[in-house]
Amino acid sequence: MKFRSSFLLALGSVSMLGACSSIDNANNAFAYGGNPLTYDSSLDTAMHGAEPTTAFGKDLKAEYIAYAEREADEWYDFFDADFFARKAAKVAQNETILPEDPANWRFDAEQIAQKRAVRDELIGLLDGGAREAMPDVAATAQARYDCWIEESEEGWQTDLITQCWKEYEAAIDQLKAPKVAAAPAETQPVAAAPRLFTIFFDFDKSAITPVAKRVLDAAADQWAASPGTVSIVGHTDSSGPDSYNLKLSERRADAAASALEGRGIKADGVKKDAVGEGDLLIPTPDGVREPRNRRVTISIDN
Repeated sequence: MKFRSSFLLALGSVSMLGACSSIDNANNAFAYGGNPLTYDSSLDTAMHGAEPTTAFGKDLKAEYIAYAEREADEWYDFFDADFFARKAAKVAQNETILPEDPANWRFDAEQIAQKRAVRDELIGLLDGGAREAMPDVAATAQARYDCWIEESEEGWQTDLITQCWKEYEAAIDQLKAPKVAAAPAETQPVAAAPRLFTIFFDFDKSAITPVAKRVLDAAADQWAASPGTVSIVGHTDSSGPDSYNLKLSERRADAAASALEGRGIKADGVKKDAVGEGDLLIPTPDGVREPRNRRVTISIDN
């Protein structure tokens, strides 16, 4: 088991950082939140264990892993980092993991009632078909809701609480948007939509992670089944100078292209681009380390 340099700090802060949770803590060293002693093993289980069979499950697992890593690497909150890593592992086992019930967290009765109304609306949309119709947006909505609950209970990162809530609202607006009826097929021919894949990178790195390798395997399998033009675009977050980030995004695009070539996709069928921090998936101020912006997008057109 690996131990991190800030581990003792985390233990010393147990009374402040411990949060309630929906994960069974019967075998934990501490009776709430996660267990800082098991964060690394929990994260390893989530990343290298079972893979969900649904698109929603895969997206939700990735969301929880990203949040667990951010809790540990940026805020040294190993209790909640372990908690979200465990949630990711539960999702990977194809368990139906619901948004957090505020009653399981340290809120007063009025706060619980307010937050439960939000949760009830979200669950209604998820159970009404959002998981199947818009799996990526539905996963974002659930993950940002859980972020909002966890950060609201801690109560000190006001900017993050606001960010989680705004991103939750944006996802909910997409899930609630009315569906436009399609015109008859004979009068509206539609080209096949490109197949999209996204891989993420560690901070200031261009190395392909174990999770990214699985996404690249899936992309290569899709291409093999129906070959097409592959477009790769490298991205970074807003931390660091623009010129450095552009070069870093180029290295990430090159790494993805090389990995796909190793999986049978010929280099002459690949288009590469790099935009640095010019196209953030999650809008942030300059200088912010945001894991979801450190990415490469892969599009396969028929």
